[in-house]
Amino acid sequence: NQGSDNISMYTINSSTGALNSIGTVAAGTATHSVTVDPTGRFAYATNSGAGNVSMYTINASTGLLTSNGSIGAGSTPYEITVDPSGRFAYVANNGGNNVSMYTINTSTGALTANGTIATGSGPLSMTVAPNGRFAYVANFTNSTVSMYSIDSATGTLTANGTIATGTNPWSVTVDRTSRFAYVANINSHNVSMYTIDASTGALTANGTI
Repeated sequence: NQGSDNISMYTINSSTGALNSIGTVAAGTATHSVTVDPTGRFAYATNSGAGNVSMYTINASTGLLTSNGSIGAGSTPYEITVDPSGRFAYVANNGGNNVSMYTINTSTGALTANGTIATGSGPLSMTVAPNGRFAYVANFTNSTVSMYSIDSATGTLTANGTIATGTNPWSVTVDRTSRFAYVANINSHNVSMYTIDASTGALTANGTI
């Protein structure tokens, strides 16, 4: 919750999907994004005003979050994503025009910084393909997607160039087969569609809708 600097927590009714509030937990200043790791044991939130990431453990019975401290990110961190293996995390830093890379302690969930890599201008959104081999960043200001390959041992990103989107891309996602990617463009009011090269992760434009 960006205005209240906290995270709202809920239980989910397994029959109806209805949410039931179980309170909030403090985060940093101007909390912008939250994600849960694939094991369901850890959660992370980007604090765009504080320039850091809040780390939490998740109670498997109640779903309640317990703070595990914070770690620095770049300028104005917007979105955090965790790779499918649960070993690496990435933060798109909107003000820094880069991505912060982290390794995850699989016992505690603690993040360890692993450097940064440049993006386009104004990165807002980031995703990792379900196969864990490629990552993509939507760059709002210069209307591109930055493409990366992922080192499976270290989680380090290697830049694979950029490709044009519609005007001011806001969000990027990859389908579960890792064959297609989609970008929502807020100011051209459309979605850019791409195919993904299975060997390199490079995107090929496939029109808009």
